[in-house]
Amino acid sequence: MKKLIVFVLIVVAGYYAYQYFSGGNLTAEQKQVQTLADEFQTARQRLSQAERSAAVGGLDTTSDADDAMHTVGLLQEKLQALSEKLSEEKAIAMAEKLARELRSFLERRSR
Repeated sequence: MKKLIVFVLIVVAGYYAYQYFSGGNLTAEQKQVQTLADEFQTARQRLSQAERSAAVGGLDTTSDADDAMHTVGLLQEKLQALSEKLSEEKAIAMAEKLARELRSFLERRSR
């Protein structure tokens, strides 16, 4: 009986892991917004890595940081263009949240 319960728990955990990593039940519009959010996360990580490299090794990572900031600016433009086309409430809410995060990020970095 214990083996059956463990097997069921593993199957359920596997199902939820698959749903999480495959994007779950996102619609096409939500996936478009999520793609931009993933690109933003990548740009933030690149900028963070450039800052760490500069701090630790004293390397000149200005171009890496500039590239990441440029990417964030482009993402903001892409998001604005996409937001005008969105029709689903959930996708619009996701886009608004991402827009706030982008603005906040750019404001913190411009100081």
